[in-house]
Amino acid sequence: MAGKFVIALALSLGLTSGLALADGDTAATAPAAVNLFAKPLDLRGTLGDAKIEMHLQLKPDPTEGIQGTYVIAGQSGKILLAGESENTDVIMEESVNGKDVSGEWAGTLVGNTFSGTWSTTDDAVTKPFVLVVQHLAQTARSGK
Repeated sequence: MAGKFVIALALSLGLTSGLALADGDTAATAPAAVNLFAKPLDLRGTLGDAKIEMHLQLKPDPTEGIQGTYVIAGQSGKILLAGESENTDVIMEESVNGKDVSGEWAGTLVGNTFSGTWSTTDDAVTKPFVLVVQHLAQTARSGK
């Protein structure tokens, strides 16, 4: 599965570069996504029919990408996230147990809205997601 993620990431990032050059609006919004991940984010919205809350931030070494967690409303367990962002495109893997990949997120972060498609690792199930930045999280509050 990791090979599939690397190939998908490489294709996504390669195609993104071409789109950013072809579409002036996409290129204009690219700095906003970079600046937005400069501080931790709290987001709320939907994953399919479920309401979720997500927290995203740069990894301690920002060159290694982004990390975070999300919680489905009515459930107590946090689901771990790790991934990469390039301009407005974000691709992440999730893990319910902290070891195995349980799903994949592919979307765009434009302005205060992160939207795209979540899928199982075998693409058998896909769900749309739309999340809105609630506020910039306070680093001290996150305890990290």
